Amino acid sequence: MDLRHLRTLRTIVEKGSFSHAADALEISQPAVSFQIRSLEDALGHRLLDRAGRRVALTEAGEIAHRHARRMIAVEQELTRELEELGGDVAGPFVLGSSTGPGELVLPRILGRFAARHPRVTVSLVVTDTQSVCDRVLEDDLEMGVVGAQRPHRGLEFTPFMRDELVVIVPPSHAWARRDAVDVAELADEPVLMQQEGSGVRAVLEDALHAAGVRDRDLRVAMELGLQQSVKAAVLDGLGITVISRLAVEREAADGSLVALPVRGRGMEREFWVVRRANRTLRRAARAFLEFADDELATSAALPDVAHRDGATQ
Repeated sequence: MDLRHLRTLRTIVEKGSFSHAADALEISQPAVSFQIRSLEDALGHRLLDRAGRRVALTEAGEIAHRHARRMIAVEQELTRELEELGGDVAGPFVLGSSTGPGELVLPRILGRFAARHPRVTVSLVVTDTQSVCDRVLEDDLEMGVVGAQRPHRGLEFTPFMRDELVVIVPPSHAWARRDAVDVAELADEPVLMQQEGSGVRAVLEDALHAAGVRDRDLRVAMELGLQQSVKAAVLDGLGITVISRLAVEREAADGSLVALPVRGRGMEREFWVVRRANRTLRRAARAFLEFADDELATSAALPDVAHRDGATQ
């Protein structure tokens, strides 16, 4: 049995089709089909049923896929242990991330990390917090940076950094010349909310409730999914919003938007490193955490963002 064929099976399941798996593996679709036929011949069972362009695992395929993931994880662990014997930090490093840190923080840090360690191949996978945690549990990702904890006995969370939330208004707004606003004052203005499940929205709702502002007291002008859309709506005068300070650094600097600190409890959020509990990180992952810790401690990459000591422990 060829481990490459097991990887191909896993990729087909992840991507949902032979053609998408071929693209991901950078091989031809006939090569993917040949590898699956070879695996089915070796195991003596049909593993996949085709339904149009989609595929589904048979009962035997479910068993093979489950063991394939385990065998691939064992191979990765073997590679990690042998890496420890080597010299320079090298090899692939795939970091998962939720949208907040993945858009606002990690690209800059990863770019500098890649320059420091040119033999490391860096990849950033941006998705939602739950998906990152699930993939870490399944050993599809070694670790991730997420905007919320998802308690599970198989996961370990350590603080990465704190992110300050600010109110943004256009320069023509009555608040533009103020030094700060109280969180309860948001009930007096039309508010642009980020979509349900957003970390920023969760922090804002908690702060509003703590200030005695009920959901029905808030005038929600619109719900938007992308931070760029939220900023564009504020620029167009459709309302005000609360957003990460990191997301409006450029606009605050050029004066197109005004960022105001918010007086209120808990107007910060935590970003967390998530990894498998009791699992030794590979050398590249450990090197990244050490590098990120230094970058955040000196604020060289991320001004005005609080660093948490001991984030790499």
